[in-house]
Amino acid sequence: MDGSFLVDITRLRVSELIGVAYFLHLTAISVFIRLPPARKFRVRFAALVVVAATLAIALAPPTAAVWAVRNWLPMLAILLAYYATGAFYVAPSARFEAWLRSWDDRLIGRSSFRSLPLALSVYLELVYDFCFALIPAGFCVLMWAGAAASADRFWTLVAVAEYVPFGTLPWLQARPPWAIEGLRAADATSVRRFSLSWVNRTTIHANTFPSGHASASLAVALALIDAAPRTAFAFGVLAVSIAAASVVGRFHYAIDAIVGLLFAVVAWAVLGL
Repeated sequence: MDGSFLVDITRLRVSELIGVAYFLHLTAISVFIRLPPARKFRVRFAALVVVAATLAIALAPPTAAVWAVRNWLPMLAILLAYYATGAFYVAPSARFEAWLRSWDDRLIGRSSFRSLPLALSVYLELVYDFCFALIPAGFCVLMWAGAAASADRFWTLVAVAEYVPFGTLPWLQARPPWAIEGLRAADATSVRRFSLSWVNRTTIHANTFPSGHASASLAVALALIDAAPRTAFAFGVLAVSIAAASVVGRFHYAIDAIVGLLFAVVAWAVLGL
């Protein structure tokens, strides 16, 4: 192999290396984990797309258009990583689900959250429904603040906050609480019906431990502290709201949300060092 190719590979950003490594990891474990052929194809095709696109954009001449695409490519990689990892979900572990529910019993008891004010319930439902927009919104704030040089730092923290929760799914498999507990009286509202419909249509129907929603949302806020501290605080409030909404709406177990928030702080501290 020509040594110049290896030199060019060093032009990959840290966030890009993390993304490539994650998809290579998925490809490797797809060899050993028993999955239907269609699922294996989904995993490997997603890996091929992300790895090829990452290498192509990193080795391309650094024009303004290439730079713009490169800055946003990690968002696509994270989205594909979520669905590719979902292909590994086969069946819930009764033992793991029992452990998650035992933490719910300790932290929130048997609460159905029926006593929450209507306005708060609607807010939590909406903030969770649109939590997917927090990552691109955060990156837009970073660019607006004139901190384009911090793009790799932003995506590195967010990628770690997403890929680690995703990466536990092949080994720790469970259903989200809403899929176990069935409908509640509070589920009759139009906002709640939309939330459940949205989750049914767009998610992998599996629980991630810790919560990738909580972890990534807080990671976005932490990544903005230097560039836009006031906006970072607002994003932090939204991140905590999303974590709370995931539990109240029964999209996640309480321990998922708590560990997700803690993991984001740990990742931010470690990567900062």
